[in-house]
Amino acid sequence: MNAKEIINAFDLFEKEKGIPKEVVIEALSDALVSAYRREKPDALCRVEIDAEKGIIEMFEVKNIVEEVKYAVFEMELEDALEINKDAKIGDTIEFAIDPVDLTRMAVMQAKQVLIQKIREYEKQSVYDAYIDKKDDLIVGVVERIEPNFILVDVGKTKAIMKTSHILPGETFKVGQAIRVYVVDVDKSAQGAAVVVSRTAPGFLKRLFESEIHEVYDGTVEIKRIARQAGDRSKVAVFSRNKDVDATGACIGQRGLRIQKISNQILGEKIDVIQYYDDAILFISEALKPAELIGVSLSEDEQSAIAIVKDEDLSLAIGKKGVNVRLAVQLTNIRIDIKTFTEAVEEGLEYKTLTQARADYELRKYEETKAKEKEIEELEVEAELITDTPLEEEESVHPVKTLETPEVKVEVKVEEKQPEVKFTPSPAPTRPGSKTPYLKKDKPIVIPKAAGSESPFPARKPRKKEEGKVEIKRTTISSKELEELKRKREEARSYMPVYTESELEELEQDYAPKDDFYDDIDFEDYDDYYDED
Repeated sequence: MNAKEIINAFDLFEKEKGIPKEVVIEALSDALVSAYRREKPDALCRVEIDAEKGIIEMFEVKNIVEEVKYAVFEMELEDALEINKDAKIGDTIEFAIDPVDLTRMAVMQAKQVLIQKIREYEKQSVYDAYIDKKDDLIVGVVERIEPNFILVDVGKTKAIMKTSHILPGETFKVGQAIRVYVVDVDKSAQGAAVVVSRTAPGFLKRLFESEIHEVYDGTVEIKRIARQAGDRSKVAVFSRNKDVDATGACIGQRGLRIQKISNQILGEKIDVIQYYDDAILFISEALKPAELIGVSLSEDEQSAIAIVKDEDLSLAIGKKGVNVRLAVQLTNIRIDIKTFTEAVEEGLEYKTLTQARADYELRKYEETKAKEKEIEELEVEAELITDTPLEEEESVHPVKTLETPEVKVEVKVEEKQPEVKFTPSPAPTRPGSKTPYLKKDKPIVIPKAAGSESPFPARKPRKKEEGKVEIKRTTISSKELEELKRKREEARSYMPVYTESELEELEQDYAPKDDFYDDIDFEDYDDYYDED
């Protein structure tokens, strides 16, 4: 093989297989080393490949030692000096090898190693490309149809879809574009590493996300799915927004949304029900369209007996038991169905749906109140933490001295103002009459307060009482709640912790000294007390 053929081979791998030149060069080097070691198992070999010039060089490597123990990869210093005058103990010396001199068996082994290395890289590249698409929908083209499986071209590789993953009665044609659900990406599998399906419950969930906006943005959450592909499915949904009806959003106006999804899976019937975290209410929803009277639930909530009307027994069981079987898959509870007459004859104790709903609403109300109380406490603590400056110190040193500041008290005595007596002047009287009269010329005008339309001065706003904290009832998210908890724990971590020896030292420092009263002359105060 000349240099041009080698360069063309590297370019062909990169163009058709998408394998970089560096990977092919490394694989070829490992293959040539393996081939040479087939002839000399313990020999040391090095390969150099120049992809730009198309040159392949092989060298046998030997270590220079004083005394040869393994002639395959060791050489004495005297023999090495004949080849290289600068050789010394501990160095290596190389001998060129012509790859053409390799035996046929060695070349065959090199070929197998090269093919294996390239396949491993292809499998790893496929795994890296599709592992992020697991549990997701992709579009592929039917490439080959076999009795037990169908090969689907999904881009970089061929995915396999078994007949058990095809809807009953569904047919495909070669070249047809289909939507499939990635079930698994297996790197160790032989053949196709990507397994796809159209019957998995996840396929139906992704269809809901692609067709219903509220499911896609997370307003409506799909909690559980039970599916008998091609026949019937039950989907339990829950709304994160109290103003959005989960089942109504999925069904759509006049059932257009759910019908659009059903048409993509050969008209499979889809029941959209409300999800409850209460077992009794969830069982009543799962057995729809049958109406339940009550449910007798075991203590471990692993089995239950559903009580229905006598005329609704067949509706609760469903055709070939499909309805009750899907209800069991959806709730993960073993369900037995009895009519009301059978329950009365057996004296079965059960809880009615009305009572179950009342208990559920009461429990939700108590949980809401408890959460609101916790939020209020965290808000108060967060406000106190914000108002109180916190300083982080590596060590806390006790105060050695305590100085009492001098306090001066000045007492001001207000002088009594002299009393001013007001003597009203006598009202004027009419001539010849003792009856006083008032002038009607000028009306009595009350002056208005400055800047106000009212004649009375504006009331001053009341000052907030000190020491009180205003609590504003606000709604916070779960992330803000976690942040408040974190601040509370952080504030607690700032509190200094003293050992017993440090506490004793603090007590001694703050204790009054024995000579504290020596400098005070109590005789100066005797005259003050004697005056009384």
